Amino acid sequence: MNKTQTCKVYKIEDRRESQIDELLVREYPLTIFLNKKKLATLLCSPENLKSLAIGFLRTEGLIKSIDDISSIDLNEEKGMAYVSTQNEVSEERFFSKKIDLENIKSNNTTGIQNFLKSLNCNPVESNTTISVSKIFEFMKKDLDYSEVFKKTGGVHCVALCSNKDMLIVYEDVARHNALDKVIGEAIVKKLYLKDKIVILSGRVSLEMILKAAKLEIPIIISKSAPTSLSVALANQLNITLVGFVRGNKMNIYANNFRIENN
Repeated sequence: MNKTQTCKVYKIEDRRESQIDELLVREYPLTIFLNKKKLATLLCSPENLKSLAIGFLRTEGLIKSIDDISSIDLNEEKGMAYVSTQNEVSEERFFSKKIDLENIKSNNTTGIQNFLKSLNCNPVESNTTISVSKIFEFMKKDLDYSEVFKKTGGVHCVALCSNKDMLIVYEDVARHNALDKVIGEAIVKKLYLKDKIVILSGRVSLEMILKAAKLEIPIIISKSAPTSLSVALANQLNITLVGFVRGNKMNIYANNFRIENN
């Protein structure tokens, strides 16, 4: 399935008008059915859709491993993924529905702690470290990965790494979908995630920290900025958060003990 499509646009440059063909990144609706019930519709890039569905179910807390899934059928033409699990899944476990804005909107310690308690997230315990030089190396590889981004500027890239090698890289129009694709592929491959590192091309939101926390991933690194809630949550969950990795600079926003300055 094509990841891009052509669109005619009127371009103005130095006050001169012209008509050109411009490449657009394709946005594709994927509806996930869980045990024959409609669960969610994700707006995504039309590739690696099984990994996306599996990763979404895992980060939403609806499955724990690939062994929980008895079947997954994908109808790309209709944009539907049908997933069946070995056991019945309660919709009360649907992770996205548990965000209590009243608890977190004040962005104070008590509110964050109450929010964490409601999500049943534990602080991440990991001795994994990564060197500054590896961070720059992985960020360059992540940003250079996508030909679609170079042509359209319309996708995010997310990579899963050990502290030595880049293991999985996926792209999507939405950064949270790209992360779910990476996690889904890792779940299929049964990779151990509690010593892994996530590299992001885009902003680090609260949702991105939550997804990593559900997998107990200890380090998140981004080219872009974190939000106030993502920093507060990373501190509470003992996740190392690095942002603005550009050129020879970076900012460490939370738990700098996992970053080796060499």
